[in-house]
Amino acid sequence: MNKKELLRKSIHFSGILYIPFYETFGVETVSISLLILSFFFAFFESLRLKKGFLRSAFRNYEQRRIGAYFYFLLAITIITPLFPKEAVFVAISVVIVGDGLAGISRGFGRDRVASVLMFLSSTLVVHYLGLLDLFSLSAILFATIVERIKSVGNLRLEDNFTVPIVAVIVCSVKYISHA
Repeated sequence: MNKKELLRKSIHFSGILYIPFYETFGVETVSISLLILSFFFAFFESLRLKKGFLRSAFRNYEQRRIGAYFYFLLAITIITPLFPKEAVFVAISVVIVGDGLAGISRGFGRDRVASVLMFLSSTLVVHYLGLLDLFSLSAILFATIVERIKSVGNLRLEDNFTVPIVAVIVCSVKYISHA
């Protein structure tokens, strides 16, 4: 794994600060902050793609398309105001810790180990947060499966978007079933 990828992963893992930010400032402040960031980075991505700057900071396949971080930002901007806090925290844990460690594992050529690492590390973090139950475990499992799907037909899937969306929906079934 090269220095650029390690920098990307350190930025990736910093997303776990979302949880204390949410706990400190609440859903409204976080939602507004994410919306502002989404507009800012949509503008930034537009400029980056038109002008071609910062290419070296992105993976080869991202140099001419929207960066993976933006898909993550869009996903959390959507799920934060729409889903229960606990389900959002499960989704954040899976995409930040689980998907992040899976990516590191793949960087070392350990593709088969990556999914197991994603599932186990996500489960550990969700347990640490006190949110582990059948629904969150199901959400972790489905998100781990979805992370392995790279495309559907000609449509390339971005796991930084699909993983948190799937995780939060599956985890939220608990709240529907208890309504």
